[in-house]
Amino acid sequence: MSAAALSARRRDLALALVVTLGFGAAVTMARVLDVARPTLRAVIQDEAPYLAPETARRLALGFGGLAADWYWLNALQYVGRKIEEQARSTRLGFEQAVQLDRIKAVDSRVLVRLFDMIATLDPRFTGVYEFAAVVLPAVDVEAAVMLLEKGIRANPEEWYLHQQLAYIFWQRGDNLAAADAFRRGSRMTTARWMVYMAEKLEAKGDDPDVARAMYARMYEQAQDEQVRQWAQRRLMELRSLQERSAIRRALAAHVAARGQCPRAWTELAAALAAGGVPTSPQGLPLDPTGTPYLLVLTPLGCDVTLHPLSTVPRG
Repeated sequence: MSAAALSARRRDLALALVVTLGFGAAVTMARVLDVARPTLRAVIQDEAPYLAPETARRLALGFGGLAADWYWLNALQYVGRKIEEQARSTRLGFEQAVQLDRIKAVDSRVLVRLFDMIATLDPRFTGVYEFAAVVLPAVDVEAAVMLLEKGIRANPEEWYLHQQLAYIFWQRGDNLAAADAFRRGSRMTTARWMVYMAEKLEAKGDDPDVARAMYARMYEQAQDEQVRQWAQRRLMELRSLQERSAIRRALAAHVAARGQCPRAWTELAAALAAGGVPTSPQGLPLDPTGTPYLLVLTPLGCDVTLHPLSTVPRG
């Protein structure tokens, strides 16, 4: 290697080191300033980033992806802490507390700022839009819509982001806006199911079939594993609700025919099979996790409920 080439390489390495150290110092200084700000000191871990997203982007000097990864880890850790807090405060088991779309303990100001920071530093990182579409609407639906629209503008070829936007609108009951989001996405892909979803939403957005299709598509298209698992749990919940409805119909028919509640599930074996409810070899109806449903007998009648050990979401 020539002396000139060697000198140029050393210069480039030195410049990269200076930029990296400079951004690291900026982040560190931001943390120091954050701690010093009394209006944000309720809990240090719950502080929103002090740097404005655009300021952070300029300071990153080409290292936006690296900085976005750092903020992404902070966002995941923050959500994880809030899930644990919610589990303790509500006396729910951890499995029941891990409902990404039902985390009420988060500070919307912190979460919105973190997601916006990540999307500004690395607009092409689609995982943040997908995750935010599930987590953010529970605390700030307008911010969730704005973030997804921002992601769609930055990633015009990622048609599935329109599905995430449609989910947000559907969750807040705006079926026409959800249908419009699907139609916008359908113009970017040959996937006919997006047109189908738009038509179903326009016809009857509160149909259980729409809910199943929504979560099934989100499960299939998910890039983030946490979102995939969340969608799978929502599908499990819907299936269990359908099964319990079938079991209640069987209970009502039994009471109408015999004037009393069954003493055990085995008395309903034929009716459960006819209703499409999975059962164990002993005749016990099984929920989607394979855990038996409980038969509830009271002086007022009979009902079905989930077993305490079941991990099916409880709404």
